[in-house]
Amino acid sequence: MNNADVTKCLQRLAGIYRDPSRVSRDTSSLLNATVGRHLHPEASTIVQNDGSISPSLVLKGTVVMVYRGASYNIPIDIYLPPTYPVRPPIIYVRPVSTMMIKEGHRHVGADGMVYMPYLHSWRPDSHNMIDTCHNMSSIFGRESPVFAKPLDLVQSAPVPAQAARPTPPSYEDISTPKPPAPSRPPAPARSSSGGFSDIFNRFTTGLSGAAAADDASAEERIIAETAAANLAVDVARKAEEAEAQDKKAALEARERLTARSSSILKAYRDVAGEEIFDCVRDQILLEKAKDFVMNGECGQIAYLVKRKIELVTHHNELDKGIEKLAAFVHSAEETKSSKKEVCVDELAVPSDILSAQMLNLSAENQSINDALYFLDKALADHNFPLDDHLRAVRKLTKKQFLVKAHLLKIGQVKASEAATKSAWG
Repeated sequence: MNNADVTKCLQRLAGIYRDPSRVSRDTSSLLNATVGRHLHPEASTIVQNDGSISPSLVLKGTVVMVYRGASYNIPIDIYLPPTYPVRPPIIYVRPVSTMMIKEGHRHVGADGMVYMPYLHSWRPDSHNMIDTCHNMSSIFGRESPVFAKPLDLVQSAPVPAQAARPTPPSYEDISTPKPPAPSRPPAPARSSSGGFSDIFNRFTTGLSGAAAADDASAEERIIAETAAANLAVDVARKAEEAEAQDKKAALEARERLTARSSSILKAYRDVAGEEIFDCVRDQILLEKAKDFVMNGECGQIAYLVKRKIELVTHHNELDKGIEKLAAFVHSAEETKSSKKEVCVDELAVPSDILSAQMLNLSAENQSINDALYFLDKALADHNFPLDDHLRAVRKLTKKQFLVKAHLLKIGQVKASEAATKSAWG
């Protein structure tokens, strides 16, 4: 089941990933698993190896490792690059202020980037995010990537009792320099003897009231100038905040515009690639068709020319046959119109004596068959006695046997003559 937060982040990152369904499925599975229950998705940016910055989905939080029998939560960031799942995720260890990365760790660099065999042997069809976190937790359990900072680095050094720590200046004190307080000339040292010193002291004592009034007016003026400077600083701070918000909004708009432009350009690139592929395929088919049609004597055009010549020849022969058939029909019609009766014996003229004998014997055989048929029909109709039928049938069959034997003998003679002729050539 897809995680709702993951779905929202992917909607903000529309067009970034080649396979958003795989990204949603893997991240949701990790967030629903025990090893990833302390992670949450966000939309962020990642810096590629070539220095370019691209939006990406990041999972921030902690994973649990068991080190020397105790469980610890290691803060990490898991970035999914735009080429995921072809490329593996990019993982960083993010130590808190009281932690620091162990120097010389075999699987974690000084910048916190995680290097481990599971990521180096990454395969999109067999590797996933859950196994990645399990492998990372196992590696961290054998060798912790972070350790606590020493107390002297976490806490400030104690201040000696006799030396009070000065209070750091405020933002207004740094931004708006105050006018220096009016200085008074140092009073001359009193002398035990009289003279000019006594006269000077009495003179300064008489002027103390006027000097006090001047100091009060100077303090009021300084307070007014400080208030005006503070107001100007507040206005400048608000302007800086507004400018920062405008820059942030412009950056977000630029990222959205870049993502949208990338999506549109990718769609145009895919469409153009398909059109180019179709054009190349059509070009190849046309080249093959050209070779098939124009390939000399073996081409389709040469074959069609030959077929045309053959068809013209057959057409001419057919016209000649039609003319002969028309002449034959015309002569037949003329013969029919003359009404000359032709004798039956003239229709079949044997070429030799043996053929004439065979023609006569065949006619006699057929006549005997007809006679036997009508005898059987007369017997079936009870128009002919059985005894007479048997005598007639016996007589006719005996005669028919002799006729057939004679026909067989004549046929053997003609076959021998034909063999002799073919032998002599």
